[in-house]
Amino acid sequence: MATDRDLRGPAAGADRTAQPAENVPPRRRTGPIHWFLFNSACVAASVALMWFAPVIPLPAFLRGPAFATSALAIPLALILVPGVLLRHVTHRKPPKPAIVAITVVLPAAIVLAVVTREAGEERGLEKRGRWTEAVVVDVDNGNTDKCTLRTRDGREISPRMTDGCDPDTVEPGDTLRVLYDPKGAAGPLEGEDTEVDLDPGAYKGVIGGLAALIVVTGTWGWARVSRGER
Repeated sequence: MATDRDLRGPAAGADRTAQPAENVPPRRRTGPIHWFLFNSACVAASVALMWFAPVIPLPAFLRGPAFATSALAIPLALILVPGVLLRHVTHRKPPKPAIVAITVVLPAAIVLAVVTREAGEERGLEKRGRWTEAVVVDVDNGNTDKCTLRTRDGREISPRMTDGCDPDTVEPGDTLRVLYDPKGAAGPLEGEDTEVDLDPGAYKGVIGGLAALIVVTGTWGWARVSRGER
């Protein structure tokens, strides 16, 4: 006849076996709010870096890393961070929401960085720009035509001019009327005092549209993947 001790033995063993399972934390789920905040933070950081780099401006040794961060590191983070956090979500084949998110977010983030930098450079020229007669020292006919310029007193204008540097019409020794940034944060523009139309506000629609596209697409795509949807 089984005693109470015998009956309690298997039950106690079962409890000990089940106890570790109860202590296992549930699988972490990342909802739409988390992804919205993540994508919004990345977009805000990218826009801030590219806008303030030429407007404040940032020191010269920081402007290069700022552009690399905004145009390369942040777009990659928008893809790699969700990939790491969602590695526990298994699919037989790549989920369509993830493909859509990668296809849209990555190029949009790169374009956003470039457009924001252009707007920031126009704002920098609007604030600090000076007109001068510049001498063309060198014309680099590469993937992007670039002209090395110097002022009349021999000071090199930085960065090199790309807008208006056509090797078919410009050659070393030519004199150009340019608007340049004494801080060297914004590229010079060729033209007369009344011909250069600086309107950094004109980029607001493009910047806002790209930012919204990244946030909405990223939030939608990664939230669906986190729920295991295909």
